Amino acid sequence: MADGVDRYVLSPAATWSRDGDELRVFSDEVLLVRRCPEAMFQWLTAVADEPAGLPAPSGSRVDAIVRALRQLRLVVAPFDRSWHSSAWRNQVEYFAALGLDAGAAQDRLRAAHVTVLGVGGIGGAVLAEIVGAGVGGLTLVDGDRVALENLNRQYLYRRCDVGRAKVEVAGEWVRERLPEAEPITVMETVTSSEALVPHLREGGFLVVAADRPASLPELCAQACLERGASMITGGCGLRVGSSGPLIRPADVTAFLASRQEAKATAGAAATPMAASFGPVNTLVGATMGRDLIFGILGVSVPTTSHRVELLGTALT
Repeated sequence: MADGVDRYVLSPAATWSRDGDELRVFSDEVLLVRRCPEAMFQWLTAVADEPAGLPAPSGSRVDAIVRALRQLRLVVAPFDRSWHSSAWRNQVEYFAALGLDAGAAQDRLRAAHVTVLGVGGIGGAVLAEIVGAGVGGLTLVDGDRVALENLNRQYLYRRCDVGRAKVEVAGEWVRERLPEAEPITVMETVTSSEALVPHLREGGFLVVAADRPASLPELCAQACLERGASMITGGCGLRVGSSGPLIRPADVTAFLASRQEAKATAGAAATPMAASFGPVNTLVGATMGRDLIFGILGVSVPTTSHRVELLGTALT
């Protein structure tokens, strides 16, 4: 802080209550403090009305309580509340509750550029997540037109859009949701790394959500390596889907080696599965969107892909 004193606010993910001299602080778990000093109750009450935060009260018993609150992120550093008049108010509070520099995190999302390759069932779900998060730079690449059989799972599109280029409709959807964005739309089916490179940004991100050709993940990795971009892939099976990991340029060589090993062991399908179910596409796309957003923010994400359970119980 400017005055050299640490200040705190109650986490936006936390609430508290008092029962006599017992303090309960609620978040994902409940912290119970018996024989809580009166100074602690007074401080928590005052913090609610002071967005700039207040120094923690002192005293051996209070110090231990404050340490516990800090370790559990039930109190956090004051955060940028200028976003409170924006669509991202609740998201900024979420970032603050995670312990991030929340305003800077939102600025970083606004400055990021993501290329979405394939704006179908999975790609459309990822697009919805990153637009909702406020990612400001977007390139949408897809060579298909909206078809009637897309409508069970590709929620960007309406029946009246059948026959239109997917990227055209998706671009309109983005501009309606995020007027400050100027999405670049490319109606193209990518079949080589050379064709993809011009649609990537140095230091940007790529969502691989198309399913043809079978070598698409490898050619996307090569293009990302050339442009210094990061990429994330995902896909749906019948009972299990996969999401990620987020692959940085430094990890491309290992990724390509793992793909070669997998193909040598199990082979690769020449064509994608024809069957589709909307909720499972959304599950995979949302998981990819979450990890991509955290990757943009520099939040640690798992280094292995997620196994996304699409069917929780066996059919009878």
